[in-house]
Parts: sequence; structure tokens; C-alpha cells
Amino acid sequence: MSAQPTGEQFTAVSGGVGTTVISNENTTLRRVLIPGTYVGTLNLHDAATAAGTTSTSQILSLGLPTTSIPQSIEVGVRCRNGLVYQATGTPTATIVWG
Repeated sequence: MSAQPTGEQFTAVSGGVGTTVISNENTTLRRVLIPGTYVGTLNLHDAATAAGTTSTSQILSLGLPTTSIPQSIEVGVRCRNGLVYQATGTPTATIVWG
């Protein structure tokens, strides 16, 4: 088991389709911030690589509507393998982890 980073880090999801590795070691998904206007889907996985994303590694799936009230979703999930997101459409969000 590797050492955990101290404090929180964040990654911005800024539209576009794709799979992005946020962390390739154990970490904690703390929260997802959604700014209010977006469209698409954002899936978060407990995986160390893009190839490791499966239906069983999925932690959270957010179907993001065209309009919404800005919000923060507290998650607090410990990821054993790493943290990867998959985006479809043009979602906008900030993922806080660490």
C-alpha cells in the first residue's frame, strides 16, 4: 500500500468525450462540484488505468442535465486501485480527491 498524499487535490472536467486517469494509486474520492450548466455523463471508477474501467469498478455515475442548480456532492469513497473518470457529451465538473 502506498502512502496517501496530504490534503486535497482537484481535477477539472471540462467537456469532451474521453477517459482520464486522475490517480493511479489508492486515494479517496471526496466530492464532485457541479457548476450548474452542463450536459453529458460523468462516470467515476476505482481503477488505476483507463483499461481498468468496468461496470464493477464504477463508483458513481452522474447523468448531467442541461441546466441545474450548482451543487456539491459529498462522496467520501476510498478507492483501492486509483481514480479514473469517463466523460460523454460535454460535462463540466470539478473532482476533489486526496
